[in-house]
Amino acid sequence: MGIYTRLTSFLPKQSCVLCGEQSTFCVCSECESSLNIINHRCLSCATQLSNDLHFCGECLTHAPNFSRAYALYQYEGSCAILIKKFKFDHQLCIGDFFAHKLQEKYQKIVAEFEGYDAIIPLPLARGRIQERGYNQTHELLRIIAKRSNILVDQKSVTRIKATRALSTLNLEERKCEIQNAFRAQAMSYKKVLLVDDVMTTGSSLNELARVVLKAGVRSCDVLTLARA
Repeated sequence: MGIYTRLTSFLPKQSCVLCGEQSTFCVCSECESSLNIINHRCLSCATQLSNDLHFCGECLTHAPNFSRAYALYQYEGSCAILIKKFKFDHQLCIGDFFAHKLQEKYQKIVAEFEGYDAIIPLPLARGRIQERGYNQTHELLRIIAKRSNILVDQKSVTRIKATRALSTLNLEERKCEIQNAFRAQAMSYKKVLLVDDVMTTGSSLNELARVVLKAGVRSCDVLTLARA
């Protein structure tokens, strides 16, 4: 049981953003239980698998630039609704809820595997940050940065290309659109963790991985809140 759960009895009640019922946090326990957690995922890209294999067919034929990917939830139903409310309706309480969940997932990863030299969040274009008011991935990493002895590096990689909304594009269009969207300073990290809120096709994170590896990082993994 995480510390976020143990603190529930000491916090004032509020309304769940999904069902409106009284809740300790902005997502009640019943609605939280509706978030779909998929345990059997491709070890490389975290896509859901329906068989006993460890890797999906796409990764077996075209491995991504990152080594391994982790995801908390499946991007559907209540999870998709919450993420959209967090990103586009400025409901930062949802970001706080997810930030604690992401921190719990991160602790499990580093307890089982080797740790990381740094975490690199996917950079947003300046215009997108001004429009939204914040980088949602920075908000998701707030608790990890506070409670873990890990550098969240927000400076070594910048976004130099304002892309169209990738959600409106197909796979090939996404790959072309995100190409050369990032610029990285020289880095000496051995292993980094790249973080974003949602991975759909993986094009953005794969391009980010390519750039950081070219900048000197030896290997990188990916962690996202949800996987489509």
